[in-house]
Amino acid sequence: MGEADRRGARARGDGRSERSARGHVFPRRGGEAGAAPRGLRPVTSPPLLSVRDLAVSFATAEGTSVKALDGVSFDVPQGKTVGLVGESGCGKTVTALSILRLLPTPSARIDRGAIVFQGEDLLTLPERAMRQVRGGKIGMVFQEPLTALTPVYSVGAQIMEAIRLHERMSRKEARARALALLHRVGFPRPDERFDSYPHELSGGMRQRVLLAMALAAPPRLLVADEPTSALDMALRAQIMALLADQARELGMSLLVITHDLPFVAEIAHELVVLYAGKVVETGPPSRVLASPRHPYTQALVRSVPPAGSFRTRGEKRKALPTLEGSLPDPRRSPGGCAFAPRCPEVMDRCREEAPPLFEAEGGRDVVRCFLQGGAA
Repeated sequence: MGEADRRGARARGDGRSERSARGHVFPRRGGEAGAAPRGLRPVTSPPLLSVRDLAVSFATAEGTSVKALDGVSFDVPQGKTVGLVGESGCGKTVTALSILRLLPTPSARIDRGAIVFQGEDLLTLPERAMRQVRGGKIGMVFQEPLTALTPVYSVGAQIMEAIRLHERMSRKEARARALALLHRVGFPRPDERFDSYPHELSGGMRQRVLLAMALAAPPRLLVADEPTSALDMALRAQIMALLADQARELGMSLLVITHDLPFVAEIAHELVVLYAGKVVETGPPSRVLASPRHPYTQALVRSVPPAGSFRTRGEKRKALPTLEGSLPDPRRSPGGCAFAPRCPEVMDRCREEAPPLFEAEGGRDVVRCFLQGGAA
């Protein structure tokens, strides 16, 4: 295919990207993972991680409890990347902490569900066995590096500790391995900064230190909770590319938790959209972001600045579309659909009855909306 043909394929959208109605360009992934039960895309082998009907609640000071997650189900296939997206407060981080059983106790409680990793339900494992899973089989990059790292120990010492927790080796061997990990994740001049403390490093450096710690074992699954939230645009692209490169080189699966749709679309094979503790839509980025079906997903895509939206000197800034209202108060959840108070296409049925998950694309995707089910 010549250069002119390649340009034509990109313009038509039948190459490696798709363009949404608002001009957003999202890459199209090859070899996307396909449907599991309840409309998730079928895979040829059992998923590495399978979350089924997960429900989590938190106790309040008033003696009541509030639901943070209500029946969340999704799969992370072997060697694939799944993006968990939604606005702040929808349950993304609670999902990640539930997988590693790091929820704060005694206030948090897993009410029901299963989290099956490599054929074993993590919710039934004793704490001693879970310590071998954390860091050894499942690594995690936490949302805020400065609070995740210990301020009184050097970053090198913290990486060495993560290595020696899962492998028997001397301090000299662990130091050499830690330096190699820092080189791997693109940490600048690791020999000079090995003994630096977290507060002496930039945000991008601290994020790379957390990634090096998460890769110490290395794990089969890496959970990245908002890995780019505190970084500028250039560093966001670098960290996302680094995550994808490490997953490909080490054969890992990735669960990326973020609200940054354009960046997660570049590396994910599957998207899971959360709202108010429930899955509202799933599917590949090329479809979910280019032609979203749920009104909430549509609102998320509309809020992303279109490609090439630059102002000329003196031009008035155009306001981005916004989604009115906020997430429902979990202490007083509305009857019916949780999104009904904010939905521009709400019907009477939505206020009275909670919609189930409707299958789409021949069962490969799911959407929690009566509009998808053919309601009028």
